Amino acid sequence: MSGRHSDAAYWLGEALAVPGAEPTPDRDCAHAIHLINRVITRPETTADDQARIRELADRLLTYPQLPGPYGALTALPLAFLQEEKTTLALTEHLADGDDMWLSGLARMFRAQSAENSGELDGMRADVEAALACFRQVGDRWGQATALPMRAQLRQYDGDLDGALADLHEARSLAGEFGPVSLDDEVFSDLRWIDLRLRRGDTDRAIAVIESARERALRASAPEMPALVDAWEAAFRVRLGDLDRARDLLDDAERRLGGDITFPGAHARTLTDGVRASLCLETGDLTGAEKALEKAYAAALETRDLPILSVVAVSTAALAEAYGRHHESAVLLGAASRLRGAHDRTDPQVRELTRRGRAALGEEAFAAAYGKGWALDGRTAVTEVDPARLRREPG
Repeated sequence: MSGRHSDAAYWLGEALAVPGAEPTPDRDCAHAIHLINRVITRPETTADDQARIRELADRLLTYPQLPGPYGALTALPLAFLQEEKTTLALTEHLADGDDMWLSGLARMFRAQSAENSGELDGMRADVEAALACFRQVGDRWGQATALPMRAQLRQYDGDLDGALADLHEARSLAGEFGPVSLDDEVFSDLRWIDLRLRRGDTDRAIAVIESARERALRASAPEMPALVDAWEAAFRVRLGDLDRARDLLDDAERRLGGDITFPGAHARTLTDGVRASLCLETGDLTGAEKALEKAYAAALETRDLPILSVVAVSTAALAEAYGRHHESAVLLGAASRLRGAHDRTDPQVRELTRRGRAALGEEAFAAAYGKGWALDGRTAVTEVDPARLRREPG
């Protein structure tokens, strides 16, 4: 809970290594929770790990029920490990059960999975249901965790006032029981930065960046400072402060090294994407293309479609720089398909849309954008590969 995943993996491993114990629901749930800590702290699972994961998933499905909150907690690592069938079965059982708290937890996990898959209709329903469950049982932690998810949906809908209200309520509730971990606080800061920038509140965004960096330096995940540096670099590029942006990106890249574990792959995606934006601002289209190809590869590692949509928007900017306005509009539509929503309050999306309409005309832009929006998720993932701009010259 405090974000010390390496320690958690070690101590759970020690407990599970005690000889003589037969498989039980409690023990198998502990194995599943151990697996997520291993996945978070190691970039790859071995073939032996995969075999154990499959065996564990099959066994969990044979139990009539799993103990206490651990059944819900077990669903999350299995989702990370691509055991979608087991995850769905576990969450469905808990979401429809009589225990309101477990139902809320299962629905919240299901909403997170839906968000990662760009399935926002399912996310909306589960976020509202989770909030109702947590409010019914008076759980402040659950509400404080689910409210930022609803704030994200409200941002997509253009309701920035509603998003602000949700983040304020979440912060107030969290203040009553105290922060769970510095990592959680940093992620909360990043949400606030994003919302402040969308609302045009530059001074407050800068203030939050500074507090986020201070917390990130004390967080358990060494990638956190790189994540904050990349966020600020994106902001500095937008302001035209290119020298500061370049320094921040250099620092972020040094911190990340070759890390591809969570949140390293997300930070790498953002860092390379912002590097591409910096290259575009300086007219280095070749450098932008190379940076975007790296960002795309890192985004695929995350298995997080909203993160991939960020790369898609930057690829649309590159297409525009090449004068390929139709392709840029298609890419903007494909980015929306990946995230599952038209993100019209995002400053970059808004500006690219404005310029695309000016270049193509309202009707032609809408048709090209609609072509990207109409793609299925799997096709959209392929469509936004920046290497296609090189393979398919306009």
